[in-house]
Amino acid sequence: MTDDIRFGIIGCGGIGTFHAEILQSVPHARLVAVMDILPERAQQVSARFGVAGYDAYPEMLARTDLDVVTVCTPSGLHAEHGMQAARAGKHVLCEKPMDIFVERIDDLVATCRTAGVVLGGIFQNRFPIALQQTKRAIVDGWLGDIIFANGSCLWYRTQEYYDSGAWRGTWTLDGGTLSNQGIHTIDRLVWLTGMTPTVRAAYCPTLCRDMEAEDLGIALLTFPNGAGGVLQSTTLANPGIATNVTICGTKGTVVVEDNAVTYFQAEGAPDNLVTVERPGSTGGAADPAAAWGGAHAANIEEFVAALRENREPSVNAQEARKAVQVLNDIYRVAQLGPWAV
Repeated sequence: MTDDIRFGIIGCGGIGTFHAEILQSVPHARLVAVMDILPERAQQVSARFGVAGYDAYPEMLARTDLDVVTVCTPSGLHAEHGMQAARAGKHVLCEKPMDIFVERIDDLVATCRTAGVVLGGIFQNRFPIALQQTKRAIVDGWLGDIIFANGSCLWYRTQEYYDSGAWRGTWTLDGGTLSNQGIHTIDRLVWLTGMTPTVRAAYCPTLCRDMEAEDLGIALLTFPNGAGGVLQSTTLANPGIATNVTICGTKGTVVVEDNAVTYFQAEGAPDNLVTVERPGSTGGAADPAAAWGGAHAANIEEFVAALRENREPSVNAQEARKAVQVLNDIYRVAQLGPWAV
């Protein structure tokens, strides 16, 4: 494939607009249309980027000059909007999480397979160079056998944040802190360790915010090789601190804060194996807009490359599903919302 990949975006809120900005500089990608159920929002974004704007999804999907739909709607609508795009013959790139429920992701996968279109996900925090180096170092055995892996997402969101959209904090469309904010930390634990943990215990109350889902989530994890770990996420940690993933093995340890590796030591490892930086900004800890970070472009570029090379993207459905499986397992163990027996 030599021509540009032509993108449409469904959902013109903050993250959808951010995708539109990124697509302006992604090689071999071109934004041609945007859609939102709020006509004024669709018109605003379409005017800003000089593309067609729609308030009816079928109308955008009917375009013949549309190759990919980027799904940037509330999480609980991701699979449904992705399936509609697939049935229209469009490839699908879905923001995190691919959906709140793994069963819906499986339906999306089946629909995309039947339609013969490519399905990719957004987990941009896999793409910073230092994180790619860390993943390779772990795969190559520099940390030895992993003995524990902990993840922490201690952020702050006000009640106004949850009141800004009727979908926020609901079981139908969003989930709580683990689903919206902590999902990146879950994904990073699963991706870096190369293992999907079992959830042994979970405590996920709603302590302070007026919302359906949890504003604090804590889970005890065990990994297939016997390693242990703890996952914690909240939107009540005023003023919010950097996310943290710590992985310890028999030969070394790595600490990741936000999108930087702040500590890496491994027996016999060369000095330049992993780029280590000093701790920096807290990113999206207190500012939702800053949470998107700087690696979306690399994630989308890799998806475009996969289409052009006729291959699966690195964040494919199987990869994107893993974090949601752990999320659902946590909710099931905690007996929350739709997972309560």
